[in-house]
Amino acid sequence: MEIIKMAGLCVLCLLPVVLLRKTTPEQAMLLTIAVLLVALVQCVRAAVPLLEEIEELFARAGIETFYMPVLLRTVGAALVSRVCADLCKDGGSQSLASAVEIAGAVAAALISLPLLEAVINLLLGYFT
Repeated sequence: MEIIKMAGLCVLCLLPVVLLRKTTPEQAMLLTIAVLLVALVQCVRAAVPLLEEIEELFARAGIETFYMPVLLRTVGAALVSRVCADLCKDGGSQSLASAVEIAGAVAAALISLPLLEAVINLLLGYFT
């Protein structure tokens, strides 16, 4: 149900954004950012049960809870870079959008290094 509300909000704000973009692109960008912030808050609220379920799965599987924040930070970096890249595209700068996407990929790789290290250590434990 939350996705319908969020989609409705975005569609309702689309017309004013399109109209504002012709006359005052700065205000169109500010309205877009405001709607994105509202959508982000709704996404975080909707994600709470999902996070609780993932935490329960980690506990049942015997995986250390240390890896949960790593997973969440990696997903967060991907989402932030995607939204920022889309804003850059809306602002007319494809090259800035590409730079943000590259930075997001590098950030996700750096954040997920502890997971990669754990997998390698697990594999090395089986073979030694």
